Amino acid sequence: MIEATKKNKIKNFIYASSSSVYGDSKKFPLKENESLNPKNIYGLSKKLNEEIANTYSKQFKMNCTGLRFFTIYGEWGRPDMFMFKLFKAYKNKQPFYLNNFGNHKRDFTYIGDAVNAVYNLIKKQIKNNNIINICSNKPIKIHDIVKFFSKKKNVKVKLTKMHKADVKDTHGDNRKLKKSIKKFNISDFYKCFDRTYKWYIKNNIQDINDET
Repeated sequence: MIEATKKNKIKNFIYASSSSVYGDSKKFPLKENESLNPKNIYGLSKKLNEEIANTYSKQFKMNCTGLRFFTIYGEWGRPDMFMFKLFKAYKNKQPFYLNNFGNHKRDFTYIGDAVNAVYNLIKKQIKNNNIINICSNKPIKIHDIVKFFSKKKNVKVKLTKMHKADVKDTHGDNRKLKKSIKKFNISDFYKCFDRTYKWYIKNNIQDINDET
């Protein structure tokens, strides 16, 4: 993609990176200039993407912007992510396996907020090589989300140990994003959580996932 961008003399190359490049950290919120220590292959692949973009930007004077997305959730989300797994377990009356006993946090970012950020960054046309966190800066404990859902829906939860390749906590600093686009509003998590659940049930997403 970046080679095609160079050949066709496209002015701005914007690509998706991930909060996974940070790996495990105890220094929060994470700023874009923090040292990177990916804990899994996925995070390493994103780190390599950033390094390639940086090299192309310097050698060929390209404008490259890497967006480090932090746990995007909402309508049309990935079926293998925490939220849809929770919904599916309830709908199928199956147990939900809660990783790390729920004692980890995620910086959830609603898909509508992420789209708004990307749209405004495209219009901004940022120069040179840049990395920008796309995050809420408001991490939430997974156990609290499951507890919130369980108060409304009777879902059986089974606690499991933490996966070796999983990151315990994510919490990004979004001040650079806010400075770049001037206007970035964070949607209320639990309102968007309910909205996502209603959309999931209305569209029989679980049934579609089973078929595919």
